[in-house]
Amino acid sequence: MIGKRINRTDPEQLFIVGYNSSAASWSNGYWVRWDYSTDVNGVGMETPAAQGAAGVGYAAVCGVVAETIASGAYGLIQVYGYHSAARVKAATGGAIAAGTALACASAAGYELENVRVTGTKANCYPKGFSYEAYTLANTTAAKKVHISCL
Repeated sequence: MIGKRINRTDPEQLFIVGYNSSAASWSNGYWVRWDYSTDVNGVGMETPAAQGAAGVGYAAVCGVVAETIASGAYGLIQVYGYHSAARVKAATGGAIAAGTALACASAAGYELENVRVTGTKANCYPKGFSYEAYTLANTTAAKKVHISCL
């Protein structure tokens, strides 16, 4: 684990090393989860799956890619702190306001979306919150977030 040196002007951030076990390259700002079905070694990661009513995979989201990581390569994953360009998506029928909790998206992808408080997906695992408002439903954008994946 790598921690940024604490000072008065920069926010604290924590990073871990992760292995891209998917077939695609990852870019800065992508959310990833632990690979608990293929590698199962504590370092392999993959694209988050869609939310499910049973909550499978919710808790496995492990952080945000901090640098481009090629398929089959190792790289830095941010697990805590401020990130200026993490991918988020406003869920259908909802908007992301500043301070909104973020969790796995409805469809598989590299983004998190606003937490729903009703319905079958109300029992989720928030992995951060948004510093910025975002209202364009079902469209992904890079936004300022606080990551809490420890």
